[in-house]
Amino acid sequence: MKKAMFLIVGAAAVLLVFMFVAGEQGQPEASGGGRQLDLSGFDPARVSALELSGVRRATLQRDGSGWTVADPGAPESRFMADEAMVKEALESLARVSGAKFVTGEADRLAAFWLDNAQGLKVRILQEGRPPLELVLGKDGASNGGTYVRMAANTEVFEHPVLLGWRWRRRVMDWSDPRLVRVAPEDITQLVFRVGDDAPVTVTSTGTPGGWRLADGTQVPEGFRFSARVAEQVARDFAGVEVQEVLAGEAAAEAARVLATAHDTVEARLKDGKTVVLRLGRAPESQDPVFVQLEGDARVYGVSTAAALQVRKRLVDFRDLRLLDFAREKVNRLRIQAGETTVVVAKDAQGWALREPQTPPESFRFDASQVEAQLVWLQQLEAARLLDAPVEDAQAGLSSPVAWVEVSEEGGGVQTLRLGNAVPDVPGGFKEVYARGARDGFTYAVEDRARAWLARGLVLFSAP
Repeated sequence: MKKAMFLIVGAAAVLLVFMFVAGEQGQPEASGGGRQLDLSGFDPARVSALELSGVRRATLQRDGSGWTVADPGAPESRFMADEAMVKEALESLARVSGAKFVTGEADRLAAFWLDNAQGLKVRILQEGRPPLELVLGKDGASNGGTYVRMAANTEVFEHPVLLGWRWRRRVMDWSDPRLVRVAPEDITQLVFRVGDDAPVTVTSTGTPGGWRLADGTQVPEGFRFSARVAEQVARDFAGVEVQEVLAGEAAAEAARVLATAHDTVEARLKDGKTVVLRLGRAPESQDPVFVQLEGDARVYGVSTAAALQVRKRLVDFRDLRLLDFAREKVNRLRIQAGETTVVVAKDAQGWALREPQTPPESFRFDASQVEAQLVWLQQLEAARLLDAPVEDAQAGLSSPVAWVEVSEEGGGVQTLRLGNAVPDVPGGFKEVYARGARDGFTYAVEDRARAWLARGLVLFSAP
């Protein structure tokens, strides 16, 4: 009897010990296996806004056109947000598998940067679900992630993903300034409608230098199309950056202005899609210029310079290069500026200085500089074609201030003449009259071209 009683008491004792141990294992403070970081109600696809406060302040909102970001202290100044960056941050937060419970002690929050002074507070608004409020703390948890807690309590967890660099961003760190998110090489056609001018269409073959005017385009006599300019405009169109996203009454007023009068740039892409940019017809002094993308209700502000880069008329596609020669065929170059004349020529041994015959003793001729000057002359462009006629004597082209002769094998010679200063230049720039070998037109060239040629012998000196 006593033996039976002893066995019963012993079994009970063992059971109590087992229950105690099991109960201890069920407590999160003992193993971390009980309490979990519960983000089951979080769905990145449903997120409509993010409100960040604490060590970083930013408000991100999603609408039908994508994400925008603003400083909570200036909500009227919004910027386009990098959608890939926002998506990656949200998805990283949702990956909670492997999260570990650390502690529930409030006095330890500062050690994990989860107190009010160091924590990043994140309020996540979701469609059809209650807001989710978290505090993100210090990186470097034992599982390689970031310390985090729900804002409503002090329970600290180790999130398994490094969140700090994804979430602790300033307003402009979240922003993506690109207005048109296309690659320049994907643009096959650009159509420009500016003011009352006839539309201008340029198309690309998809190869470098493959841009051309659309068949049937009416051009002035002597007009030469520049494929290089068209290629640059395509790059500029793809690179337009937003200065701000207008909000409130400012956006409404800008939209009304754009609806009344605007210019457009239409880009057609390889995949058949079309992107249409509307530009407000603002005076050049206005900055920013109001713009809209067709199908996007938002109104943006871009710099005046950016607007000028894509607002193009036919005249803007004129090839303004003044010389056209093959460098490999050039065998003589003569530059005269004022009373100074320099001549270099190529023979079987290469380039050599021919004039002056007795250069200064300190001068060291560098043949590679000849090639550099030929490249510069090939790429030299006028600032503009001068429509108003001007006599050669008045322009200083009868007795040029600077004169260049480029001789090629076979006897061909191309000349460039730079003359007097052009009066009343818009914008206060300094220009001189110029005439090249490609046609008989008179152009205006930036004065720095004359100043460069005036260096004379120094152009061919060894560094």
